[in-house]
Amino acid sequence: MLGKKLGQLSDTLSKMKDMKKQMAAAQKRIALIRVTATAGAGMVDVTVSGDGIVTNIKIKKELFEGDDVKMLEDLILSATNEALKKSKEAMAHELKSVTGGMDTSELGKMFGLDGD
Repeated sequence: MLGKKLGQLSDTLSKMKDMKKQMAAAQKRIALIRVTATAGAGMVDVTVSGDGIVTNIKIKKELFEGDDVKMLEDLILSATNEALKKSKEAMAHELKSVTGGMDTSELGKMFGLDGD
């Protein structure tokens, strides 16, 4: 009985080690992902990595010719928020491929992939 439980524990620990390796590989893939969102009919583009880092912002020159700073700010916010949303979705997809669809909210936090 005890031997069986020790065997199960050993199997579980082995699976956890494998999952940790897979999570490390997924974390590297996530960092390489780039998603872009656009606002203002292509006037502002924001690119974000899979781990939530803004990597690029492109703003069409025409937006600087006007005096509407508030509109520019709103377009940047809109594109950034949409890119961050896409980034979280991409990260969740990568984690799902490792965990086989398990709820990754707590598991991701364990491996530093909480996205917050």
